[in-house]
Order: sequence, then C-alpha cells, then structure tokens
Amino acid sequence: MKSGEKLDKTRGFDVWLAVGRTNMKVHRALNQSLGELDLSLAQHEILLTIWQKSGITQKQLAENLLVVKSNVSALIKKLEARGLVHRDCHPRDTRNKCLSLTEAGRKLVQRSFERQNRIIDAMASKMNDEELRMTADVMSRVGKALDRLLGQ
Repeated sequence: MKSGEKLDKTRGFDVWLAVGRTNMKVHRALNQSLGELDLSLAQHEILLTIWQKSGITQKQLAENLLVVKSNVSALIKKLEARGLVHRDCHPRDTRNKCLSLTEAGRKLVQRSFERQNRIIDAMASKMNDEELRMTADVMSRVGKALDRLLGQ
C-alpha cells in the first residue's frame, strides 16, 4: 500500500475514534482540575478507592484499578509522605499492608471527588436520562466484548 492511499475503515471506526478522543479530553479535564489540588488522576483514583474500601490491601487496590502493584506501591509511598494515607499490617498476614485515609486524606478526596462530579455533570448535561441509560448499557456490552478479547 502506498503512502497517501485511502485506508478502509472498519464498521464502528468513527465511533471508536470519538470515544477515544472524548476519553482523552476527560482525562485532560480531570488532570487539570485535580492538578489544582496537587493530585494526579492516578492519585485521586487511589484515594477514592481507599475511601470506598478502607482496609483494602495494596494488591487488592492494584487489581481494582487494573494496574501493576509496583505502580500502586510507588504512588502510595508519595501519598503516605504527604500524610494522606496510612499503611498498617494486615491482622492475619503481616506481609500485606492495609490502607486507610488520614483525616487530611479524607478531606482532600472529598474535594477531588467534587471536582470529578463537576466534570461528570458537564458531560451528563448533554444527555437526557434515556441517553445516559443507553450509553451505560452500550459501554457495558463493549467492555464485556473487550474482556472476552483479552481472555478475562
């Protein structure tokens, strides 16, 4: 195939591109807003998950966020140094560390979650309730198809 020749797009290509670009814009908006709180999106997701599941282990956190444990470990160290997260020994297995938020961590995650909600509100304001339900259903089916593709 020569450079500049037209490529045949598969069915759904333009939708895939729109979803990907929208995802990039969401990440950009979140990183910009969370950056004002001196948080990255990854740090926010960690704090939010610990808020929701206090006592979660680092391994469980990594599995929950679909990232490798070493990445979570490095981010936890930074959050711990900032006084936002506690790491305590697991009561039944001292090799595992249970994570919880400090008071400062709880306050910060409430502020960061408010910022996330503002971005979600801006997105959802462009859809009615039926469109939101339909989009959730479609994304769920797409996610399951990708899980099958990945063998999960």
